[in-house]
This record gives sequence, C-alpha cells and structure tokens, in this order.
Amino acid sequence: MRILKIAAVAAVAMMAVPAIALADDFEALCTATDKSEPTVASCKCASGKLTGADRTTAIEAMKAMNAAMASGKAEEAAAATQKHSKGIEIVMTAQATCM
Repeated sequence: MRILKIAAVAAVAMMAVPAIALADDFEALCTATDKSEPTVASCKCASGKLTGADRTTAIEAMKAMNAAMASGKAEEAAAATQKHSKGIEIVMTAQATCM
C-alpha cells in the first residue's frame, strides 16, 4: 500500500512539472519586450487564466511576434497567420480581464 501511495505522489509530481514549465514559457514570452512591474503582473495574471488549446495558441503567437520584434520589423501580413492573430487576441483578452 505504501508503494502505491509513493507511486501516486510521483505521478502527480510528474504531471505538475510540464504545467509549471508552460507557465514559465508563457510569462517569459509575455514579458520579453517589457519587464515593467505592471506588465509582469498582467502577464502573471493572464497566465493563470489560459489553459489548453488557447494557451498553446497564445504561446505560438507570442513566439512569432517576439521574433518579428527582435528582427526590428513588424511581422509581415503575409506571414501573420489567422492562428497568430487569434493567439494575440487571446492574450489581450486575458490581460484585459486582469486590469
């Protein structure tokens, strides 16, 4: 019985690690261009509101947006996919509910 309990605790811990990593990815991407306190707080709040497919879409969109900003130019309209637009909309909506 004790081995079963230890195995259950280990399984739960292993499932929690990817969720923590996703939270870190989201917050790091969200604050990549602005590390001011209001932005950090807003990104942390939004991170807690996004799950599943919406979270994945938001992360992909932020990666594309941050890459475009790092290159010094806006993302080209032809390269901006509908999915990226939806992802940015998801992030902005989540942040707006945190204000």
